[in-house]
Amino acid sequence: MSQDNRLMPFTPPAAGSIDRPLRDLTQPQTATGGTYLGIEPTHLRDYLSVVWKRKWLIFSLIVVVTTLVAIQMYRLPSIYEARTTIQIEPKARSLIKTKEVVINQGSDPAYWNTQLELLRSPRLARQVVLRLDLMNNPVFLGGESRTGLLTTARRVFSRGQVPAETTDVEGGLTVARDEAPSLEQGRMTPEQLARIESYENAFLANLDVEPVQKTNLVGIAFQHPNPELAQKIADTTALVFIDNDRSRETLGMDTTKTKQGEQLYELQSEIAVLEQQRLDYMKRNGIPLDKDMKGLNETADRLALTSNEALTAENEVKKLQASYDAARNTTDIFSIPEVQENKQIQTIRDRMSELQERRAALMVQYTERHPEVIKVDRQLQRQEEALDKRAVETKNGMGARLNAAKQRAGELSRQYATERGAATALSQKEITLNTINQKLVQTRELFNTLYQRKVETEMAGNASTDNILIQTAARTPELVGPPRIRNIIIAFLLSLGAGIGLAFLLDYLDDTLKSIEDVDRHVHLPTLALIPAQRSERRLSLSRAAAHDPAETTALALIEEARSPVAEAYRHLRTSLLLSSAGQPPKTILVTSSQPSEGKTTTAVNTAVMLAQTGADVLLLDCDLRRPRVHAHFNLPNARGVTNYLSGDTDLDGLMQTYDKLPNLKVITSGPVPPNSAELLGSEEMRRLLQQLSDEFTHIIIDSPPAISFTDASILSTMVDGVMLVVHGGRS
Repeated sequence: MSQDNRLMPFTPPAAGSIDRPLRDLTQPQTATGGTYLGIEPTHLRDYLSVVWKRKWLIFSLIVVVTTLVAIQMYRLPSIYEARTTIQIEPKARSLIKTKEVVINQGSDPAYWNTQLELLRSPRLARQVVLRLDLMNNPVFLGGESRTGLLTTARRVFSRGQVPAETTDVEGGLTVARDEAPSLEQGRMTPEQLARIESYENAFLANLDVEPVQKTNLVGIAFQHPNPELAQKIADTTALVFIDNDRSRETLGMDTTKTKQGEQLYELQSEIAVLEQQRLDYMKRNGIPLDKDMKGLNETADRLALTSNEALTAENEVKKLQASYDAARNTTDIFSIPEVQENKQIQTIRDRMSELQERRAALMVQYTERHPEVIKVDRQLQRQEEALDKRAVETKNGMGARLNAAKQRAGELSRQYATERGAATALSQKEITLNTINQKLVQTRELFNTLYQRKVETEMAGNASTDNILIQTAARTPELVGPPRIRNIIIAFLLSLGAGIGLAFLLDYLDDTLKSIEDVDRHVHLPTLALIPAQRSERRLSLSRAAAHDPAETTALALIEEARSPVAEAYRHLRTSLLLSSAGQPPKTILVTSSQPSEGKTTTAVNTAVMLAQTGADVLLLDCDLRRPRVHAHFNLPNARGVTNYLSGDTDLDGLMQTYDKLPNLKVITSGPVPPNSAELLGSEEMRRLLQQLSDEFTHIIIDSPPAISFTDASILSTMVDGVMLVVHGGRS
């Protein structure tokens, strides 16, 4: 068996493998039969190449975004900030509180938060707007938002130091303290109120109230394109806030004094009415003014004593009733506790015990008929009769005691009712009088407390001082915005990052092969040569040359220039093919690609030409029966070709055509396009054709349809020594 020296050793296909994709048939195998898994790590140059490949996209994005941001930044007016510092001291702590007002909270954190919120309140904003008459000042809301192109250009070249274009309005900054509409009097119409809200919102949007840490200082900053107006508004805001604080304190003091005076007058009148009511009641009921009504207290004592006795008698009745019921229900009279505890019965039982002991002693010496024994028996009989009689009497006495207890309980109950009625009548006067006295005492205490508060309020009002002062008035405002350079730098960095990110995103979405490394990484096939792409102007000149001389096609025109980079690249491809297999170079080489228009036919033509230039007998066989193009490159007729031979219409000698400039280069065109190209190429005639041509030519270059679109290349790959896959960078 001869040694297989093909580009890839041929393995006979299994049944049905003739229709497998080309990538499966040409997949290189490892020593163990598995696929090639070696993948080179990604290097920094790979990332740099992605950025460099789309450098113009990144550069364009940076230029556009940065330019737009720069134009917008310099179109915005310059912003100046004026800052006024006020000092808010806590007032002396006071315990004066009323329902209407709380005077001074000392160092309560809520006090500081309240002051800061008052500085940011819409009410304060409205007062400042009215005091400065900002509603009639077009500079406040007017033409600062738009800037002309000339001013923008001046700002760009002067780094933003050109002042904003303003319109001076006479009296625009005049303080209208006395002529501004009063907020409390409600003299503003609904239309004016609706209009002033926009000025309030603009004022609050540009106002910044910031307390200085660990101090009692608060900074009032106002930003505006007009520096003079910003300074005026900052100072006026502090003045209005101080006036409001003074007004609130004065108004609170006056309101408190008025309310306290009214309450004291009402309490004094109520005390006089209660005094007169107390005297009239005591006279009407005959109560001495210098007595403390001891008789009423004695009646209450008797009522309490009678109540206790009645309760004790009722408990005794319950106890006797329970004992009597138990005695009536028992059959053994001597089991009754009262019978057992009766002293007479106990005495009789003791006497009977003595007689029984005596009889027992006599029975030792005598018989039962002895007179002494008979005498003792008679005494025992009399004692037993006395015991039974006494037990019955005790039981009957329990009923008598029960009746007596019930009678006493009834009498005590009636006595309690009598005493209670008397006590109720007597204590009603005391209760009414005590109610009057208690109400009188409470009213006097409330009067004294309120009077003390009134005195303290007057003292606090006399000693009150301003606790809010202007520490530092607004100086010449400084330029604070907009931060043009910073925003432009940020726009530059963001656009740079976005451009790089977009480049990597496009590269990630781009699944085409772009380099030799991509071929090695994804296709796992050796790269024979890298053919450079022609510049646009070069392709245009070649197309014009081909149009001027039909014999000079685009593919052949590239070879005419022997020293061109493309020609040198094809020479490199020729060398790689000749050295691609051990022993001898491959004889039959199939040229295909994954998709149409990737340079497959051009590569086949130029490869055949380069091999023919070495003096070898070369045959270029056009097996692209779908869209044949070889005859067009050589300007040859295509009336007869491969399809005619495979169909049995002609012999092989009548199909070969010679290229005039290279006599040792033979060309067999495809012939007419058949409807069943795959069946023709997979036939036994095609295999015999290649075998016959291999005996006559040193190299056979076969052009075929795209491998992904059609199965023709997969069929032919089983009949050749090697397959050359053409990959178009950035397209395949």
